[in-house]
Amino acid sequence: MREIEVKQLTEEGFRKYGLYQNLLDDESLAQNAVFPRTFFADVLGPLDFGNGNLPTVSVCQVEKKEEKRIDFIEFHEHTCEGILPLDGDVILFVGTPGIYGLTPEHIEAFYVPRGTFVKMNPLIVHGNQFSTSENTVHSMCLLAGRTFHNDMHVKQLSEEEKILIK
Repeated sequence: MREIEVKQLTEEGFRKYGLYQNLLDDESLAQNAVFPRTFFADVLGPLDFGNGNLPTVSVCQVEKKEEKRIDFIEFHEHTCEGILPLDGDVILFVGTPGIYGLTPEHIEAFYVPRGTFVKMNPLIVHGNQFSTSENTVHSMCLLAGRTFHNDMHVKQLSEEEKILIK
């Protein structure tokens, strides 16, 4: 089992996977203010949900686990995905697919503070998040409708492929 370290979320470090914005940071949001300090428009720009699909909102319950082990990975071929931890901080892992398909070899883990919206591009490998607090964290998940039925590629990892996040 391979081990990886959690990284701080930085624009440069996350750029190849997508974009992010702390929605609770009024100072960084100010550049997009339509009405001063009340409405911040188009913070991350458009999210491509592919083929004219409309977005849906789902909620993930992210449990605290002693061992942060990646057992499965997934990606969406045609749609991006948005994740917003609402009431706690999480660790999100992401990567790029290998040249031979869905492989875990290019995975990185990032610390995502609550209130930070993360947009993952299509084809970005990801999976469940991990809570960094003692409590369950609720994350909003923004996806094209029916993605779980028509654009989800999943792989259970073998024991050798599993990754432990330190």
